[in-house]
Amino acid sequence: MSSNRRNFIKKTALGAVGATIASGTANAMTAKSYSKIIGANDRIHVAIQGLGRRYGAYIPAIAHKKNNVELTYLCDVMKSQRDKAATEVASKISSKPKLENDIRKILDDKNVDAIFMSTPDHWHAPGACMAMQAGKHVYLEKPCSHNPREGELVVAYQKKFDKVVQMGNQQRSALESQEIIRDIHNGVIGDVYKATAFYISARGRVPHQTKANPPEGLDWELFQGPAPRRAYTDNTWDYNWHWYGWDYGTAEMGNNATHELDIARWALGVTYPEHVSVDA
Repeated sequence: MSSNRRNFIKKTALGAVGATIASGTANAMTAKSYSKIIGANDRIHVAIQGLGRRYGAYIPAIAHKKNNVELTYLCDVMKSQRDKAATEVASKISSKPKLENDIRKILDDKNVDAIFMSTPDHWHAPGACMAMQAGKHVYLEKPCSHNPREGELVVAYQKKFDKVVQMGNQQRSALESQEIIRDIHNGVIGDVYKATAFYISARGRVPHQTKANPPEGLDWELFQGPAPRRAYTDNTWDYNWHWYGWDYGTAEMGNNATHELDIARWALGVTYPEHVSVDA
């Protein structure tokens, strides 16, 4: 992990503060307003950080009345993403979430109980650690960190601040996966000694980086966050951050191998590898 990223995490953790709520506020509220306070009816107030390809998967559960969840914020460093998400969720939830560019402002809001994080990889561990420091629970999209050391920091923060943290891994959560793994462990194919994981996609070749101006509405500085500073290159903000070096993404190892290798290890019932080799 670079000193840049390490210093960023340290500074943001030290700087995470919560806003205080003046006493007597509840007395001035109407009965309708008071009913929306967490504690009065145990409603969970959540925010979503990152409004790209993953956030839509959270909305059905947030919208379901039995879950008693209120979406308080939609956060993204790209204005068009915020506007698009606001329009899309308006027909699905009754509340009107606030639109925010900077996640740090949301973390200062004491009324927010939990954060859904679906940002590029380089923000995962710093964002999760900042959220726990600020007293929030976290749903963290895979991979849980940009590198192994940051994964250890996420675990350490969880233990220190005693917050619920879950890494999103839809293959492990899928009932079909759970069923076949249970059958394998029960001996449906005998003694299991080897697993082969692979991934096939119709996605085209990784594009060469081309220098470009950041698109209108993008907070490029905040997008980079804990990563080393560099000039913008074409379409980095939208998806190509996966492939443009290690500043923001983790390539296919953190993209799809997170799923496939997890299933293989789960089936085998093993923990950490003893040896790793890479063929050029």
